Amino acid sequence: MYRLTGSRRSYDWGSTTSMPEFLGGEPDGTPFAELWLGAHPTGPATVDTPTGTARLDEIIEADATTHLGHEVQAKFGRLPYLLKLLAPVRPLSMQVHPSPEMAKAGFHDEESRGVPLADPARSFKDEHHKPEMVYALSRFEGLVGFRTKTQVQNLLSRLNGPATAALDTLTSDDDSAPGLQNTLRQLLQLNTTDVEHVVAGCRELAATSSDPEERTAYGTVDELARFYPGDVGAVVSLLLNRIVLEPGQLVFLGDGTPHAYLSGFGLELMANSDNVLRLGLTSKHIDGDAMLEALDFTSSGYDVESAPKGAVTHVFAPPVPEYALSISQPEHMDVPHTLPGDGPRILICVDGTVHVMTDGEPQGLTLNRGESIFVPAADGPLTIKGSGTAAQAFVPE
Repeated sequence: MYRLTGSRRSYDWGSTTSMPEFLGGEPDGTPFAELWLGAHPTGPATVDTPTGTARLDEIIEADATTHLGHEVQAKFGRLPYLLKLLAPVRPLSMQVHPSPEMAKAGFHDEESRGVPLADPARSFKDEHHKPEMVYALSRFEGLVGFRTKTQVQNLLSRLNGPATAALDTLTSDDDSAPGLQNTLRQLLQLNTTDVEHVVAGCRELAATSSDPEERTAYGTVDELARFYPGDVGAVVSLLLNRIVLEPGQLVFLGDGTPHAYLSGFGLELMANSDNVLRLGLTSKHIDGDAMLEALDFTSSGYDVESAPKGAVTHVFAPPVPEYALSISQPEHMDVPHTLPGDGPRILICVDGTVHVMTDGEPQGLTLNRGESIFVPAADGPLTIKGSGTAAQAFVPE
């Protein structure tokens, strides 16, 4: 087992206090948005070895079979998932992730054209898709998935002026998929003056509507516009569902699902990729054509999952082959509990203290809140005991 030191990301939307408090450190006054616990080459975690500090991706590559196991090595050729701690204090970019086919084609196209990986105008950072899920460690808010066509139509129908053209495209098409696609195209054409007009209308409706869902939808537009004045992403939020996750709840976001995280603190588990196509709420590059191609306009809504009460271990298993997440709370402090999974695993203590053991390291390691480890496949079954809660990322069978 290797103790991990995560790779810090100090994006401007990050909280200055949530991450240090969780990790048991002192805030330094700068945003601490994400902590990457994985082997992505642009931000690998590090481990201490007898010869010094080493990158986790290099440790794995040096002996892939030992660290990944035969099956994971044969299927993926690398650690296929990335675990993060996520601490937004204000909205981050509205975005979507491409399918595997689109990611591979887009990456190789930009490579063939010589677009540097660090170029701000680059759309595809690697050739992999990025389905992800968020497990809330505090109250967590976001925008996830398209509303139904009827919901969008009702919201737009109470607005006038610049929003009228978008409403017309929606009501003129009986098929929800192209209807929402054309509506989004119309909204993305709004200029700054148009956006301000729609925002003003939403602000008024948020204050006067008797419908709680309408107040939330229109209020979200006003809220986002205060962070990103003139940004069309605030208006686009009318097409998306606003959700609240309480601690212990999880939402999965498949390829093509639009989303934006607004606030809170949680674990984010995803395929090992950094491909992000943005719709708005950002000063970064927006590739409109790629974003529209990546979006799945045939689906709407979202599903929030919770672990059953009293479960010692619950597995959140999304419909992807790269990862699953187990949440474990040992019943008895001194009785070892065996966790699922036997390949490459990353485990983090999210509350209290746990003691972890493997066949390869029977004496084990003690982890306090915020501390994490990488467990190679060759170490065999992982057991824990203690009085805390552990979250484990692993590759499902």
